[in-house]
Formats: sequence, structure tokens, C-alpha cells
Amino acid sequence: METEKRSPSPSPSKPPISREQALLESFFHALSQFAFDKAKDQVEKEKEAKRLPLVSSTPWSMLLASLSHLAFAEKMYFSLPFITKKFFKKDTVRDSFKNLMTELKRIEETAHTATSTGSPVEGSLMAELCRHLCQFVQARQDLNNFYENMATMSSSSNVNCSDLSHMVDEICRRHSKGFHHPILDSLKSSFGYEADILSNLLKAQCDMAEWKFLPSLLHLHESHVKLSSWCYILPPTELSTSLTLKKSLFGSAPKKHIEAPFLYQWLGKLQDALVSKFTLYFYHILGRQTTPVEMKSLTARASVDYVGRITAFIRRSDAFNVCMLLDTHGMESYQGHGYHLPRDIKETPSGLGAFPAIFSFPGDRPVDHWPNIVSILLDKVQELNSLDKIVFLFDNRVQSTYFLTRVDPRTTLVVIFNSKRSEKDSYVTTFLTETATLLRNTKVFALLKQGGKG
Repeated sequence: METEKRSPSPSPSKPPISREQALLESFFHALSQFAFDKAKDQVEKEKEAKRLPLVSSTPWSMLLASLSHLAFAEKMYFSLPFITKKFFKKDTVRDSFKNLMTELKRIEETAHTATSTGSPVEGSLMAELCRHLCQFVQARQDLNNFYENMATMSSSSNVNCSDLSHMVDEICRRHSKGFHHPILDSLKSSFGYEADILSNLLKAQCDMAEWKFLPSLLHLHESHVKLSSWCYILPPTELSTSLTLKKSLFGSAPKKHIEAPFLYQWLGKLQDALVSKFTLYFYHILGRQTTPVEMKSLTARASVDYVGRITAFIRRSDAFNVCMLLDTHGMESYQGHGYHLPRDIKETPSGLGAFPAIFSFPGDRPVDHWPNIVSILLDKVQELNSLDKIVFLFDNRVQSTYFLTRVDPRTTLVVIFNSKRSEKDSYVTTFLTETATLLRNTKVFALLKQGGKG
């Protein structure tokens, strides 16, 4: 007996969502695209369409008012004006999020007890949404505190990126399972991009300070991917001029700037600064993968062309050599230039070998000067550890002058002259101070203090 052939039953279509839910999804999507004014206009138009009174006790009207406040708070947050507080000036952002938390908790309680008025987003759904929004507001407050701490640290020459990295990781861990309501998907995604980019950039800074080639590269690549992905959610008209839309990690940035919020642009600037630092710290490794002409082109496209700066300095000052030393004492992972297999174990360097040159220009490290440089570094360790000091020494025996300054805890920048130079040579000291400051990225961190006015 033949089995009767049946046409496949049509797949059940998703039930249509309510007008209110569509509005909510559109609102949060607009926030994730930095369209804060558009998001606020949407809820204002809804209030006008429903002819809701200015003061209403229904959960829906209360929520609309809170969403309007949220759009304003998000706009302020992404411009970071709360860091530029002056005496007697109200902390608008902090107060906005604090008030939002109070409002949302009140709406959640009201939604649980209010009699349904026919709106599909009232009752349990309204209460659940408010609960998740409270979690989001708390996450925002935590990042507020983080950026304030980061801006405060920027006034110091020694920014502890390890502490900052741990702070971001703790925020990510604390809120990884929070505000996961489907209506908040776009908001959750935007928050995730921001936190992940921050985490990877700070880890890259820490890894470079320890001269870890592969981890630094991987974190820079991951932050580049996240910045590009975050950029792709922007409207096409803005996407074409995005300042982080590059084909590769070392690609040049477009000249145009979009109307993206300050915080997004700042993350792009920190990414560019770290890529520039990477090209100097691992110049020798990168140079082995290409030609000198292509390497020169690569460094010239960086936001800071360190090799170009050093070349110009040597030409104008008649310096013999500019190099960077790494103190390998206590470094378990030191293997020398390049990537090494995990099982490729080498003997721990000692003596002069414990202070290899991670960069030298022009040519290889000046071997004849190395004992002098290491001796100065060991004798003046306390002065160098202050990070804002420049150590000077003229060696009459070899008629050579040495200038040293500490860049990272393990890395020292050195300028050598085969002649007698003045300790107060302003061109040399300015070059050392500015280069060290740029490499520590304290200038980029300090931009946070300017906020959207920068």
C-alpha cells in the first residue's frame, strides 16, 4: 500500500510583535548606533501620539519618560564630560544614571502590581525589561568609575596598565550575564564591543611592556576586529568615513572624521597609538618579514612614526646611535627576537646579555658602548625608575656622551654621541621626554580629561 504523499506543512510564522515592542527594539537599536537624538525623538513622538500627560502613573508612560532620560545619559556618557568636572558643577552623567536606576526600580514594582491596560509590554514583560535595564545602568556606572580612574592615572608618568586591565576584566565578568533580554540585544552587543576593545588594548599595552611579541599582536588584532565590527553597525553614510575602518591592522587611517562620539574616537586613537608603539618595539622582527623600503612605508603610515622621528633626530643632532634596552631579569618568557615555539627553551641570559637591544638605529647595537650603557643603567637605577628623569654621563676615556630615560619598567631609551655634549642640550632632552611620553601613551589617556570638548 502506497504511503500517501503529503506536502510539507508550512513552517509556523513568528507571531507579529506589538507596536510597543517594535518601538522598544527600534529605540535600543538607535542607541547602539550612537543615534541618541533619534532614539529620544522616537519615544517623544510615542508620548505625543498617545497623548500621554506629562505626569502619568501607568508603567508604559513612566517607561517612555525613563527611556528619554536614558538616551540623554547615553549621549553624555559617550562624550565623557563627567571627567571634566569643575568646582560646584553638577555631575550630569552620574546623576542621570543614578536617577534612572531609581526610576526603573519604581517602574518594575509598579508593573508587577498594576492592572493590565491591554498593552503587551506591561505586566511581567515590563517588569523584566526594567530589571535588565537596571543591570545595564549599573554596568554603565562601573565603566564611568573606570574612565575616571584612568583619567586620574594619566597625570602620572607611570600608568599601571595591569591594574586598569584587571579593572576592566572584573567589569566584564560582573556583567557578562546581565541585561540579556532579547529586546536589549543591540545594547548588549554595543556594551560588549566597548568592554572587549578596552580589555584587549590594555592587555596589549601590558604585553608590550613585557616585550611579548605574539600576545601583543593578538590583542591588537582582536581590538582592531572589534573596532571594525562596531563600526559596521553604523549607518552607511557614516561608515564610509569611519576612522577605524582599515583593511589591515597597520593600515593608514582615513583623513575624514565621522560624527562618532568622543569615546569611540578615543578608542580608535588608543588603538593607533599602540600599533605605532608595536612597530618600534618589534621593528627588528617586522623588518625580517619585508624589505627596508616597505618597512619604511609601514612605519610612515603609523599615527606616530617613531623610526622617522629617530632618523630625523639623528640627522639634526649628529647623534651616533639611538637604541632601546630591555632588562630581562625575572622574565620567564624571554626568548629573544621573534616568535618561538613553546618548547623552544633557551638559557636565561646573564651579564651584558641580560640587557639586549630591542631596537637600534642606525645598524645593530653599538657593541663597544654596551658595557658603558649597562653600567650607567645599573648605577642610576633609582633615578631611571622615576620615569621622568633623564640620566646624563660623559665618559672622558672614550669621549662619548650618553643620555638615558626609562620608557617602560623594563625598557630604557638611550642616545649616544661620539663627542662631548651639554647635559642641558634642550634638543636632546626634549626628544627623549617627548618620545618616552608618547610610548607610555599617557597623552592618549589624558585626552579622557578633555571629554567631548577635545
